[in-house]
This record gives sequence, structure tokens and C-alpha cells, in this order.
Amino acid sequence: MSDTQKATGTKVRLYSLSTCPICSRVKRFLRDNGVECEIIDVDTLDSGEQWVKSKELKSYNPKATYPTLVIERVMTEFDEREAKEALGLT
Repeated sequence: MSDTQKATGTKVRLYSLSTCPICSRVKRFLRDNGVECEIIDVDTLDSGEQWVKSKELKSYNPKATYPTLVIERVMTEFDEREAKEALGLT
């Protein structure tokens, strides 16, 4: 966990698809900024686990669009400035 996450207690989870270019951009953003997070590539899970994670995703984002970045709040559209603010990286 990064120092920022330790200080704020921020939990970060990314619901993504392994073939999604915007998902790759979000992963790179998180990695480049040293943000530890749980990355869930839904399309690489077995069918039962896909169903569970898809249902979980819909509880945050009813449209179930990818990527969905959860930073103690739901971000259904990636905005780098907003993500930096939420993670305390500004």
C-alpha cells in the first residue's frame, strides 16, 4: 500500500476487461502513480466468478461499463484529474 493509501485508508478496486484499451490506460495510470489496487479482469475469470464479479460491479455501476474504478466512491468514467484528487496525488 502506498503512503497516500496508508494515510487515507483508501481502498482502490478496478473492474476491467483484459482487452479494453481504456482499462489498460487506467492500469498504467495506477501503476505509474504507485497506487496498489485490486484489479479484476472480469473476462479472464471462469463463468461462475464472472457472474459474481459482474453482479458486484453492477452494485457500484448499474450500467456495468468498463473500466469502473472504485476509490471509496464510484468512478464510472475515467478522469485523470479527478482520480488524482481522490487518491491524494495532487
